[in-house]
Amino acid sequence: MAKKYNASMFDKIKDALKKTEKTSGGSFSNLMRFPAGHTYTIRLIPNVENVDDTFFHHWLNQWSSKKDGSFVSAISLKTFEERDPINEARWKLYKEWKATEPSKDDKFENPIKEKEAWLVNAYWVDNPSNPELNGKVQILNMGPQLKKIVDTAMIGEDADEFGAAIFDLSKDGCDFKIKAEEQGIYTTYISSRFSSKSKLDLSDEEIEAIYENVHDLKQIYSVKTVDELQALLDDHFYCGESEVVNKVEKKPLQKKEVSKPKTPVVVDEDVNDDIPMFHKSDKTNDPDVDDLLASLDID
Repeated sequence: MAKKYNASMFDKIKDALKKTEKTSGGSFSNLMRFPAGHTYTIRLIPNVENVDDTFFHHWLNQWSSKKDGSFVSAISLKTFEERDPINEARWKLYKEWKATEPSKDDKFENPIKEKEAWLVNAYWVDNPSNPELNGKVQILNMGPQLKKIVDTAMIGEDADEFGAAIFDLSKDGCDFKIKAEEQGIYTTYISSRFSSKSKLDLSDEEIEAIYENVHDLKQIYSVKTVDELQALLDDHFYCGESEVVNKVEKKPLQKKEVSKPKTPVVVDEDVNDDIPMFHKSDKTNDPDVDDLLASLDID
C-alpha cells in the first residue's frame, strides 16, 4: 500500500526546496499549459515516496543563436552548485558593460538570459481549454510569479489558512486556481490564488493512483557537462570562434565539428510566468522543439 500524505511530510517538503540532486533526462511533453482567457483548477501533489523530490528548483540559460537565430536553452549547472561556462559568459558581458561607465539611466540587456523556475507535480481538476486532461497528472512549471503565490500559502502570511492543505488531495485540501490573463502579447498569472472551497472528493484508491502516477521531475531536462555547455556557447554565441584566442593570440580558432546537442530544453511559455524572450514563431532547427513552440499561446 502506498504511503499517505501527512503533516510531517509537509515539513520535509519545505526543507526539500533547498536541495537539488543532479540527474539527466530530456522530456517536456508533460508540462502543463495555460492558454490565456481561462481560470484553471489544479491540486499540487506531494511525492509521498520521496518527499525531497516534491519540487525541482532550477535555473535555465537562454539566448537567440547568433549563428542561425534559433532558440538556445540549457539547464544551468548553477542548479547543482557547479561551475557553468554560460553563466560565466553572461557575467563577463555585464562586467564589460559596467566598465564602459554607463549613466545611471542606462539599462543593460544581457543577450544571455537566466530564468529561475520550480517544477511540481499537479492534478488537473478543471482544464476549460482542454477538458480531456481533467483527472490526469502533469507537471506545473512555476516561474517567480506563481512560486510567490505558492510560498505565501505554504509558509507566508496565508499559511495559517492553507499551509499543509495545499498538498492534501482529500476533500479537506485546497484547490490552486490559476487565472491566465492576456497582458499585451504575454500572459500573466498574478490573479491566481488558492481556494479552500473545493468540490473535489476523491476516494483513497483514487488518491493512491495519483501518487503512483507522479512524474520524475529530475528527468525533464537533459543535463549537459561543462564541455558540452562550452561547445553550445562556442557554436551558438561565439559562432565557432574562441573569444580567448581572438583577444589574446589574434588567431582564429579552427572550427571543430560539434555534435548536435540533445534537444534543447524549452520552457513552456504558457506556464513560465516570466516575460518570455522567445515566441512560437522562433525556430530551433529541431522538429520536436518547433512543434512545442508552435503550440504555445503566444504571438
